[in-house]
Amino acid sequence: MSILNLFKGKAKPADRFERLLRPHIDTLYRFAFRLGNSREDAEELVQHFLTRIFEKLDQLEAIEKPAPWLCRGLYNLYVDGYRRSAREITLFNQDEFDDETAVQEETPFRQASNAESLNRIDTALQQLNQDQREVVLLHDAEGYTLEELSEILQVPLGTLKSRLYRARTELKKLLVMEPFSEPRRVTGIKR
Repeated sequence: MSILNLFKGKAKPADRFERLLRPHIDTLYRFAFRLGNSREDAEELVQHFLTRIFEKLDQLEAIEKPAPWLCRGLYNLYVDGYRRSAREITLFNQDEFDDETAVQEETPFRQASNAESLNRIDTALQQLNQDQREVVLLHDAEGYTLEELSEILQVPLGTLKSRLYRARTELKKLLVMEPFSEPRRVTGIKR
């Protein structure tokens, strides 16, 4: 047996990393996008996260269900960045901004066929507090179970159930309003 045969069967760490994470990249991107609500920030967050966990490839391969572990790590990285940016003072020069800066970028939400409804939902989600928004997005939009969310967010199951219930109740209140003018609005109040 030659020495070359020993190394032929070994996969390179980059190949192992790609094979292991490829199924989770879209989920990580969607989660990052919903946390930051910006395409560039989501891409940067996912890229930064992937570079950090590349060193932990052996640990990652040993995990039975990597999706909750990956989402928890991405969330922690987002929170760290958020806290760091909250401490920084940013100065803006008025000359740097022009009318084109104010134009909103084309996001995945706006590309959907029902953009108006999605914008209303997005606006309502932004009115929820951070904890409720995370639970709704991860549970209802991404499909994680409450048990998985308990592991990802490191919050007791009962607390998650309460947050999810309160978030859904608040969303119902926020989304009950119809986008019509007053005369066309249907109300349950008798006059």
